[in-house]
Formats: sequence, C-alpha cells, structure tokens
Amino acid sequence: MSTKLTAESSGISQQQVEYVRSLRAKYVRITVRPGGIVRVSVPRGCSLRYAEEFVRSKQAWIAKTIKHIETIVPRRRETPLVSEDLIARQDVLFSRLKELARQHGFSYRRAGIRNQKSRWGSCSSRNNISLNIHLLKLPQHLQDYVILHELTHTEHKNHSKDFWARLDGLVGGKVKALRKEMRKYRPKV
Repeated sequence: MSTKLTAESSGISQQQVEYVRSLRAKYVRITVRPGGIVRVSVPRGCSLRYAEEFVRSKQAWIAKTIKHIETIVPRRRETPLVSEDLIARQDVLFSRLKELARQHGFSYRRAGIRNQKSRWGSCSSRNNISLNIHLLKLPQHLQDYVILHELTHTEHKNHSKDFWARLDGLVGGKVKALRKEMRKYRPKV
C-alpha cells in the first residue's frame, strides 16, 4: 500500500509519506531518508488509519529528524559513484575481506558488492557476504568494522550477546564507539 498524505492531513510540510505493508514488521516503524522522504512500515493486521494517526502523533519528531538529516547528509552529487576505477576499488574491498577473514580465522562462501540504500553489508544463512559499494566512502577503520561485523555473522547468525562479545574482541573493545561513529554516515547519499 502506498499513500501520499497532504500537509493538511499529516502536518508534515508537503513531505511525501509512503506507507508500505510489511510481513516482517511487528510495529509501525517510521524511517526518514534524505530529501525528506518518510517511509512507514505497517505490520500485517494493523490498519492504515492507525498508521496515519501514529505518523500524526510523531510530527515533531519527523520534522526534527528531517532537519537533522539535512544538516549532516551532504546533497547528492550529480555524478554517480561509478567511475573508471570502480572495478579496482571493488577489488580493494574484496582484498580487505579476504585479509580480515584469514587474519581472524573466518570462512565465507562467496562475496559480492552491491549498491544498497540502507545496509552497509549483509551475511546470508549460507555465509554469502554482500558489501555495499558505498563502504568506499567510509574511513578505513569503519570499513574494517563493517567487514568484521559481517564476518562475525558467519559464526553468529543474530545479534546475540555472543555476537557482540566476539565482534568487540575483534575491534579491541571499541564496538560501542564504532557503532556511534557509524551513525554519522548513511549508506547512500
């Protein structure tokens, strides 16, 4: 389901609000993206009317978040990230993945590079690792953090205490600081 509300009904000054039915969601979830795009995940069994009321009740938070994003996320470049040396740059990520896996005793099945909007990386149940091409925009220590995060998922398929303990050991006890630093960045800008 996709709906665009007007400013009169939502109170969000002419921003687009998209409602998407989600089979995985347990709660109504509001996501604000650069450009003032507001996406609302609506769980199965929840009415659109309830989701709209929820959005209205969060108007102040949405407006504050939009303003915050506009100050920290630079405007989208006219030229895409893709360049002549893209293949060489992808090889840098693959090489670093192989190096960190070898160094810390991890094994994975396959690796790929994607242009993702909301994730820095992922690890499938079959230990296939996918990295976001936009990792190349991050400082090296944050690239390593994301890669180690996905490699840790080859051993721990969830974000359990064991997962975080293992990852914290790999990054020298700096997991909280690195997670906080990662919040300054968006996968696709």
